[in-house]
Amino acid sequence: MKPITVSKKSLFYILLIILFFVVGSMIPGFLSIRNVMNIIRQSSIIGICACGMTLVIIIKGIDLSVTGVLSFCAMINGLLILQGWPILVAMLVGLLAGTLMGMFNGYMVEKLGIPAFITTLVVGNVGGGLALLLNAGKSIGGFPAAYVFMGNGKILGMPVSNYIMFLFVIITTIIMSKTRLGVYIYAMGGNETVVKQQGISTTKINFFVYGFSGFCIAMAGILLSGQLDTVHPTQGEPYQLDAIAACVIGGVSMLGGEGKVYYALIGALIIGVQRNVLNLLGIHPFYQNIFIGIIIIVIVAVNINQKRRTIEQSKVF
Repeated sequence: MKPITVSKKSLFYILLIILFFVVGSMIPGFLSIRNVMNIIRQSSIIGICACGMTLVIIIKGIDLSVTGVLSFCAMINGLLILQGWPILVAMLVGLLAGTLMGMFNGYMVEKLGIPAFITTLVVGNVGGGLALLLNAGKSIGGFPAAYVFMGNGKILGMPVSNYIMFLFVIITTIIMSKTRLGVYIYAMGGNETVVKQQGISTTKINFFVYGFSGFCIAMAGILLSGQLDTVHPTQGEPYQLDAIAACVIGGVSMLGGEGKVYYALIGALIIGVQRNVLNLLGIHPFYQNIFIGIIIIVIVAVNINQKRRTIEQSKVF
């Protein structure tokens, strides 16, 4: 009988989950069905953003436009619905806006050679500014019941938003594991020069990856506005850090070329549990961000150190 072995990555996830649930079990109401469903529902926003972010990080990029793009797309979508536009049409406009903003990020990175962190940060700031201008910095709300159901309703006891999140995870997984595009994305993250030498268009890859990230962010914003039945022009702020943290915790290498979207989903759930525990403990959100920031730094440092050791060992042999 072969001994059961557990990888370091799996062990890390198990220990994190045990830690949060041990702490949570000491808090009244944490293990209630209502609270668990709430964690899953809130994690869907992070999980959808993480789908696009995973691809961006795999090609050695970063998307810091989450805050602004999410808020802008949710605001324009919400305003159109309140003006009487059909819900599906308004959603398509919001999704198109997010996709185009993402593709613009890809254009700036690939064609103009501007570093991704500068490009995406600027686009995010523009998106945030537009979200404020669209309704003079005021919140909107009171959406139709069908729209709110998409973000807040349940089917067979599971939040609708989580079905949408799992759909995004499945589609992203198929792209990365079953298509030639996925192979190219991994290859570009591993060695972009080799990809170009083989005649593969890195321009198209950048356009797709950043466009897909913008699409995911827009969808997350639409679901969030349905969950809250309101749109605030700055409501995307918490999700930028959480999306990156979910990917990092999920083992997506910041050095590129490595990562799985379903691990990022696990990272999203861990972030959701962690925030829920800290909320129930009465920890201020500012301190929560500090805690998550420390987690990101530690995990990135460990991953980089492990990769360097692997490279050094390969040189020896």
